[in-house]
Amino acid sequence: MSFAIDLSGKVTVVTGGATGIGAGVVRTFARAGSAVFFSYTSNADGAESLAEELRRSGVRAGTARADLARQEDIEHLVEEAERTLGPIDHLVNVAGITDPHPFFEITPEIWNRTLDINLRGMYFTTQAVARRMVARHARGCSIVTMSSVHGKVSGPRHSHYEASKGGINMMTRSLAIELAPYDIRVNGVAPGAIEVERYAHMPGYDPAEWSKSIPLGRVGKPEDIAPTCLFLCSEGASYLTGQVIYIDGGVTSRLAAP
Repeated sequence: MSFAIDLSGKVTVVTGGATGIGAGVVRTFARAGSAVFFSYTSNADGAESLAEELRRSGVRAGTARADLARQEDIEHLVEEAERTLGPIDHLVNVAGITDPHPFFEITPEIWNRTLDINLRGMYFTTQAVARRMVARHARGCSIVTMSSVHGKVSGPRHSHYEASKGGINMMTRSLAIELAPYDIRVNGVAPGAIEVERYAHMPGYDPAEWSKSIPLGRVGKPEDIAPTCLFLCSEGASYLTGQVIYIDGGVTSRLAAP
């Protein structure tokens, strides 16, 4: 696959970059010429394997373990990224968790963990990176948030997750306004059903059955998400900020399931 977008000389940080959508984003930005630093939570071997793959192809790359529910981990991630690769030009916030439970079974611990990682962690990672961008008077920087179709439409067992994604949508719009005077753009990407590693262990997962409710007739892949993230960090998107783009095969455009 070839890319017209050239991010040579740029540094991109990707949270949750060891697997799934995050790994797709890491590879896509690397192919566009950007140095890439990405976080992982538990898959240290997978993260280092991906980083080594990139280094063998001539890409500057680094990793750090970070639990985004912990402020000290966020600060360490950003500091290590700049120490390893230099000033950050772009941030793609991918890290998040999905932990479905019926409403009456959601405990304060489940609620806090979901909101702390998905919303609070993204907020303060963005703050830490944007603060450094502003301090060095950087121009043309871009921040991408990762929302979900669950930020727009609802389903059972996801009330806490949907609260986090709805919050991300509004956070994206608000931060776009606040950071616009510094020429820092903030946009969101909202995936639909994307086949990532955990789907293989999901009880009852059947891509053929899921595809019946998707207008384009298939479940998405991580590579369906990454190019939009790349575009949002390119000069071609220089007048685009405060938007949440749904990449869902048409799911949120449908009035009801067939």
